[in-house]
Amino acid sequence: MLLQTDARRRITLPPIVGIKPGDAIDLEVLDDGRIMLIPVEPIPKHQLWAWTADAKQSVSSSLADPRPSVEVTTAKQAEAIAKRWADEN
Repeated sequence: MLLQTDARRRITLPPIVGIKPGDAIDLEVLDDGRIMLIPVEPIPKHQLWAWTADAKQSVSSSLADPRPSVEVTTAKQAEAIAKRWADEN
């Protein structure tokens, strides 16, 4: 597919590539001069903590936890469960 830049060095991508107006795109220039456009989903700064390796590991391990879910309705129940789980480690 041949594209030509305009006077401001812009190109227009055809709809077939699936990129819509307003989409975020990462531009990477490869060592051999080729340009790669990569669609990305930006993450708000206040949510970046969830994308750290530690946070991902914590989520994965919690999903694999064999202990049954418990609905806690009082502070006393929460203390008892926390103590029981702390004693398991």
